[in-house]
Amino acid sequence: MDYPFPVEDAYDALEVTELDFAIDPLDDKVYVDFDSVRDKTYLDRIKFNLRIKDGTLETPTKKYHKFIFSGHKGSGKSVELKRFHNSVNKPNCYLSVHIDIEQEMEVGGFQSEDLFVILIAKLMERIDEEKISFKSDALSQIINEWTSDKETKEELSKNYQLDASGEVSASSALPWFISFKSSLKSIFSVSSKTSTTIRQKIKSNPLHLIAQFNDILSELRKELENKQKPKDILFVFDGTEKISYDVYKKLFVKDPHIIREIDANIIFSVPINSYFTIRTSPAVEFFHIFYLPMVKLSKENQPQLSESLLSEVISKRIKIDKLMTTEALDLCVKKSGGCIRQLIRIVNTSISMALGAKVTQEIAERSIKKLGHDMKDTLTSAHLEVLKDKKYETADAIVLELLLSLVVLKYNGDRGVNPLLEGLLDA
Repeated sequence: MDYPFPVEDAYDALEVTELDFAIDPLDDKVYVDFDSVRDKTYLDRIKFNLRIKDGTLETPTKKYHKFIFSGHKGSGKSVELKRFHNSVNKPNCYLSVHIDIEQEMEVGGFQSEDLFVILIAKLMERIDEEKISFKSDALSQIINEWTSDKETKEELSKNYQLDASGEVSASSALPWFISFKSSLKSIFSVSSKTSTTIRQKIKSNPLHLIAQFNDILSELRKELENKQKPKDILFVFDGTEKISYDVYKKLFVKDPHIIREIDANIIFSVPINSYFTIRTSPAVEFFHIFYLPMVKLSKENQPQLSESLLSEVISKRIKIDKLMTTEALDLCVKKSGGCIRQLIRIVNTSISMALGAKVTQEIAERSIKKLGHDMKDTLTSAHLEVLKDKKYETADAIVLELLLSLVVLKYNGDRGVNPLLEGLLDA
């Protein structure tokens, strides 16, 4: 639904400050660029590794790089990845395949084998979007192997209207897989015969599938060269916060060689706890690892760094002079800890508590207190001990839990307790 930004209606204001309200990084009406207050070195280094100069792919990379990209929940990873994808997805650069796993799959039951399924499915979708005529023997082999079981054929036909009665040829493989992709979330959201069969086949011999996928990539590169399309292929994975920690550990710590064998440059977004686990494991040598810095707030009696930009995140969405006092907004920014997600959540709670009235400083204070108590209620005695003793500079499992849940915030090299908890830890 379109909104007349900044919105003036309190009901609309509540909706546009929901955490799941989507922001298009190309929409100046609502997007705020934090480049001026963030270290952008990580972006320059990623582009250099990908041989991108002035927005152009100089020559395809001679080896294929795997990037780990992380940051706090709500730090803006998704927006920055989408922005990066948009900047490189063009004819003189990459055929970039942006994958929001949460949109494509049921993340609650996501398994490590599903990563390879979604890689192929989204690539086929991009080929179809680009109207590339693509015949692939390797893709037809994958389809025929996945659907060789009689029960799988029957389930695909009966439940998903996918014909798997005969062998799928190279020329019909792409349209078949596009139809399969449209039912992907349904197929993998339950323990279906099809999902179980595909996962078992991948798990029993993942390198066999990777070899087939690499053949697909090789076939596609030849087609891109013939059609003077983008010079190479890039995958950008996002939407990964809700995937099980064990899935990341398997993919990036236990079996990183499988990821490494894929003949493509790939950027993986991972939650902050997985980021530290990968960094401290021997698998770290397989990846280029980058971290999106939090937005740094100014210290007392020092020039402001980013407060005005954080305020703009809200003022672009809602009409401040009608819905909030300046004092209330300033307090929300201060208590955000530099976390964009937390700022939006505080404002949303304040609007809800105001019941259509203008949000005052007193209402904002009550909202902050409520959110602080809600956060404290999730803490165990072990968590509280770490916080009270300020022993949160380690990569211990309990500290990773606190970082993931935003109880401890990290930005520009420093860690500290979330300002929502100020005054509550000793209460």
